[in-house]
Amino acid sequence: MDIFRILTRGASLNKKKNVTTDHTLPKNTKNSHEKHKEETLHNQVERETDFFHTRKHSKPEEENKQETTEEKEDEDETPLLEINSEEDAQKFRKSHKSKVTGDDIPLPIGSFQDMIGRFNIDKKLLTNLLAAEFVEPTAIQCESIAISLSNRDLIACAPTGSGKTLAFLIPLIQKIITEPVGKNHGIRGLIISPTNELAHQIFNQLEAITKGYSKRLNCAILSKQLANKLNNKIINSSKYDIIVTTPLRLIDIVHNQAIDLSKVSNLIIDEADKLFDHGFAEQTDEILTHCTFPHIQKSMFSATIPSGVEEMAHSIMKDPIRVIIGHKEAANVTIDQKLVFTGNEQGKLLAIRQMIQQGQFKPPIIIFLQSITRAKALFHELLYDRLNVDVIHAERTPKQREEVINRFKSGDIWVLITTDVLARGVDFKGVNMVINYDVPQTAQAYVHRIGRTGRGGKTGTAVTFFTKEDDQLVKPIINVMKQSGCESGYSEWMEDMGKLSKKDKQKLKTHEVTRKQISTVPKVMKQKRKQRQQMIEASKKEKARY
Repeated sequence: MDIFRILTRGASLNKKKNVTTDHTLPKNTKNSHEKHKEETLHNQVERETDFFHTRKHSKPEEENKQETTEEKEDEDETPLLEINSEEDAQKFRKSHKSKVTGDDIPLPIGSFQDMIGRFNIDKKLLTNLLAAEFVEPTAIQCESIAISLSNRDLIACAPTGSGKTLAFLIPLIQKIITEPVGKNHGIRGLIISPTNELAHQIFNQLEAITKGYSKRLNCAILSKQLANKLNNKIINSSKYDIIVTTPLRLIDIVHNQAIDLSKVSNLIIDEADKLFDHGFAEQTDEILTHCTFPHIQKSMFSATIPSGVEEMAHSIMKDPIRVIIGHKEAANVTIDQKLVFTGNEQGKLLAIRQMIQQGQFKPPIIIFLQSITRAKALFHELLYDRLNVDVIHAERTPKQREEVINRFKSGDIWVLITTDVLARGVDFKGVNMVINYDVPQTAQAYVHRIGRTGRGGKTGTAVTFFTKEDDQLVKPIINVMKQSGCESGYSEWMEDMGKLSKKDKQKLKTHEVTRKQISTVPKVMKQKRKQRQQMIEASKKEKARY
């Protein structure tokens, strides 16, 4: 059902009881049929605006019973996959388009229950997985869990939304809770991610599957508050078993000798292509120099791993196994990708308004732009159009960003405008569409951006606007679309646009395309706004005198 039609047909969104939208009737005079009809309509609106299923909704008892019965039947009908031989493994990898290379490759697990017999997995961990509704492992989990629990270094590449976080958390937890060490031994598991948002998401999932382990496992995210406590010696870092952090914050407290990384036996680098890219590479390298445990096991995960990153990974790893699910630079097959030529900057705004008129603009939606200035400008334009929008960028505080994300997840915000600060890792399970208002600078950035939709097997749409200024940036996008099987999402003439040399690619990584200002507001209106703002400021100055 069209979300805009639902919200404009007079339904009350007030959650308080005894509130009615019909003011012609006195209180308590509605018959039971009318009340039931109103409650049904209210519940329907609640469900359809609860984009990420964060609210609890009442259902009729018969519907609940029917769903429970169907779920049980589905569970009974689904046999556990068994992988007992190399032949079984090859069939499994062929069906999931997996490429696994290296020496003495372990057989993948066929199910979470398979870990009990093969790796003596802790039963409480398995219980927590089922309680968190993780029933069957994904392809990357099947391979990575077996490799990591076999004490092998790992380079893993899998599409966005394919379950990479769980793929490194399960073996990490299992190894640490079974290692025979004393209390306050020190940090043994270290997880590094490029952004605070991703670090918090990893930690939340870590907490969900370690319930009941408080006496055996102490985990923490290296927040600003915890960093201050460590620096001021209020807390000793040796009390923690697993730390989730961003690189720079960790380096700061390492320099102050407030944290000891010499006992880290399991190092996980999430979004490895970003952490080994310029800007992060030096920080990552410095962290590695402090992780001096002789038998340290290293794992790297990302949706895109360029050749240069692989070379760096091999230089710091011991005989790693490489796992590629699908293609190294392909998007999830559940994402319908489209390229749209808009002519110029004004054409992009017109394209969004046309999508709204044609019913193609279905929340929740994330819109990516190349800079903070442009993100702010588009936010004000869509706000002017009376759309339910908000914006996230690096200039907003972590608290502000967290609040906006929570409101987006709860359905209070329909459209989220952002820069690449949210392009990686953050898991929004219900995003219907991603719009690249500005073409990403690289194929890797494109894959990560559109990976915010089509997650966990659900379908999604990714639309990329481009103008004549983007002729050099379009070719890498088309290559990703080809690898993902989305040839119908672009026209043949687009393939003839300029190819990039290695020199051009390096230049584009550091030099953004120069674009005109985002605005369709006439100059007369802009001048009136400016004059009004000047009058307000002059009035404030006048009041300040007195």
